Amino acid sequence: MTLWTKSEIIEALSEELIEQNIPDNFEVDEVLIDSRKTSKNGLFIALKGEKNDGHDFIDQAITNGCKTILIDKPNSNPQQIKILVRDTFTSLYKLAKFARKRSKAKIIGLTGSVGKTGTKDMLELAFKTQGKTFATLGNLNNHFGVPLSLCNFPRDCDYGIFEMGMNHAGEIEPLSKLVKPHLAIITNVGPVHIEFFKNEEGIAAAKAEIFSGLIEEKIALINFDNPHFEFLKQRSQGLKMFSFGKKNGANYQILSNSIEAKLANGKNISYQINSQHPAIIFNSIIVVACLDLLGSDFEKGISALKNLQNKEGRGKIIEWNGIPIIDESYNASLPSMRAGLEYASNQKKFLGKKRVVALLGDMLELGEKSAEIHEKTVNLLSEFNIDFAVLVGEKMSAAAKNLPKNSYQTFSNSSSASLAIKDLLRDGDILYVKGSRGMKMENIIKGLTSVH
Repeated sequence: MTLWTKSEIIEALSEELIEQNIPDNFEVDEVLIDSRKTSKNGLFIALKGEKNDGHDFIDQAITNGCKTILIDKPNSNPQQIKILVRDTFTSLYKLAKFARKRSKAKIIGLTGSVGKTGTKDMLELAFKTQGKTFATLGNLNNHFGVPLSLCNFPRDCDYGIFEMGMNHAGEIEPLSKLVKPHLAIITNVGPVHIEFFKNEEGIAAAKAEIFSGLIEEKIALINFDNPHFEFLKQRSQGLKMFSFGKKNGANYQILSNSIEAKLANGKNISYQINSQHPAIIFNSIIVVACLDLLGSDFEKGISALKNLQNKEGRGKIIEWNGIPIIDESYNASLPSMRAGLEYASNQKKFLGKKRVVALLGDMLELGEKSAEIHEKTVNLLSEFNIDFAVLVGEKMSAAAKNLPKNSYQTFSNSSSASLAIKDLLRDGDILYVKGSRGMKMENIIKGLTSVH
């Protein structure tokens, strides 16, 4: 079944369309905004960004398999299938809105300071046992990524799972109103992107914007253990609100890491998950709640978590010269650092290793709270008995001033750390890697694992 038909494209873009030469046998298997991506039967939307204009990369998109281009600047190639519109960004949203309107799927939307993508991946795994399921690809969760995900949302899906991110107030509300979820999740609220907010309550308010697009069931699912629970509960008035967490009082409660949980109806259950990571175990209760609240085949759905696989940059364990490397290089925050260092410490015991080496990069977009948050992070090293730290970046290096002299080494950037890391590791080590995207911590792992 083609993703888009000619008639659907014309109907969706009726207010934007200037001209088109779409043939009657038109087929689209994928909608793209990245010309570098290979596609068999793609529709390339030429968007104008801050630095680049997609119109400059049309030839590359065609070379990589796109057969149709959606443009707002005339193109002289007579052989090319063209859709000329007034504005490509507006047209992206028009297509997304149409894709959502034609779907009869149950929709889950989620946001949170940390844990969005990992939770989305677990939800996708579980709901694929219930029917045809589509989930946001990667972390396409911003004002480009969410409408693009909807444009690739097949009309015959039973479930859709859409991740929404933000770093400023007012960004999630239009995304939620576009996605129109039946159930909205806030995984947690913490000091992430706090540079752009007065305080954490401002972040909580921005996350609560996800409730604005709820339809039909209007279910809000909130972290009971989070300090901002009461604030979010107030923001969910008029909705069917349920909570999850470890603390007594949560509607869906994790009882132990073994894993046992309590459902909203008071029934206790047990299940297995292919992870020992405390954050993943905690967020698995979200999957339990969603399966229960949407009336799904609970046993079938939760059993899928036995097949969970961590992805590159998000907890995948690789090995170099007998040394396990826990790769959480994709991003970092204080809550995720805490969970990750606890996990690394536990893995030392589980794998029978002698030392945990924590390779930690700066956390960005923290504003005036940056020094305080980095100091709190460095203090976690002793709390979780981390044996040696390799600290990368100005902020991490400054926060190390109170550490014992022989317990750490600092580097200004990932390039300099990459040159030295091999000589800092020993037999019997386990290496844990985490830092903000801008620190490029993944390059250290690539440099290390390419050394034979």
